[in-house]
Amino acid sequence: MITAKTIFTVDKEQSIEHDASEYSLEKVEPVPLTNEVLKQCGFLYHDYFKFWQLVTTGIRSEMDISPDFEVIDFMRKPIIKKLTSLHQLQNVYFMLKGRELKLNKNMMALA
Repeated sequence: MITAKTIFTVDKEQSIEHDASEYSLEKVEPVPLTNEVLKQCGFLYHDYFKFWQLVTTGIRSEMDISPDFEVIDFMRKPIIKKLTSLHQLQNVYFMLKGRELKLNKNMMALA
């Protein structure tokens, strides 16, 4: 359980728990949304269509994201513009789907 007194850091070697007093909240920054982050969330890039797609079951897409990190509809029109962080993507996914977006932590360690 993460409390106001603990902060977890992800290290390539190990995950270490630190006392929050060791860090200033002013130094905490969002995880920028990148192609690698989309891969860790299960998105696949389609070279032919030139967009990211999350397919979790069957052949139907749950979410499509343009190369500019905009959530797009079935006509490839942006419905949510300028996602800049993993947290924003997670919030949008939760608002649209009503469940958490899974992040593959094993891939984080490999990155």
